[in-house]
Amino acid sequence: MPHLAEIQKKYKDQVTVLAISDEDLETVTGFMAKDSIIEGKSWAEAMAFIVATDPDKSVKNEVFKAAGRRGIPSSFIIGKDGMIEWIGHPSRMDEPLAAVLDGTWDRASARKKYDDDQALQREMNKIRSALSTAARANDEKAVMEIFDEAATRFPDNLSLKMHKWSLLLTRFHNYDAAYAVGRELVENNFDDSMLLNTIAWSIADTEGLEVRDLDLAMKAAAQANNLTGSEDAAILDTLARVYFEKGDLESALKWQKLAVKFADAGANGESIREVLEKYQKMADRRRKGTV
Repeated sequence: MPHLAEIQKKYKDQVTVLAISDEDLETVTGFMAKDSIIEGKSWAEAMAFIVATDPDKSVKNEVFKAAGRRGIPSSFIIGKDGMIEWIGHPSRMDEPLAAVLDGTWDRASARKKYDDDQALQREMNKIRSALSTAARANDEKAVMEIFDEAATRFPDNLSLKMHKWSLLLTRFHNYDAAYAVGRELVENNFDDSMLLNTIAWSIADTEGLEVRDLDLAMKAAAQANNLTGSEDAAILDTLARVYFEKGDLESALKWQKLAVKFADAGANGESIREVLEKYQKMADRRRKGTV
């Protein structure tokens, strides 16, 4: 949401940012009245763009679903002629928005790329369905064969590689193979904060792991934090958790406090604050010698 506020401020005379929630008006109004991550401002003041609700689900059905979207948040750039110029995650909209505004945007090429991406997604869904069937049967050999075949067709598909990592780690507990894939993912995607955070969190948080490569988790979490300038609450929360799992409670406290500073007022922010309280109580007991 801060990103959208920045866009509205930057292009205030050229762009209207409109956020649409599928929650009811009472819920949205209540959230907007709460304190934001910006001290002294409510979310309504901090967001500084229009927020609407979708009570009859018409936007969800006629725009979101019609465009083949599945995950949120999803953004649509609509041009002056009312035609959709671009669809994607809001964190990736800066470049296409600038091109739309300066007249260099190629709508036809963007449409072709989007359609190609959607076709690829349908193929990925078929592969994931086959993987799901094999995984439910605990057939690791069949799962790896599906991955190997898919890799020949889509060698650069990051989603498949992440899926392989996850299944090896959490389903089959094949730690040597899982961490080999994990190290390759971290090494080859050292500029992707979201991927790095996912890997670090999986290692630190997944229940039932007999082997946790916390050095790999720390490498991933620390780099994710560097990439986001120590301002992303979720990534800071992950970094603190890795320190906690490594037994460094003081460092965990330090980073969790910073995570709370940047946390929002929603459920995720509340969870981050609860973790800080847990760490603080443990630190207090340790100082008193009552751990």
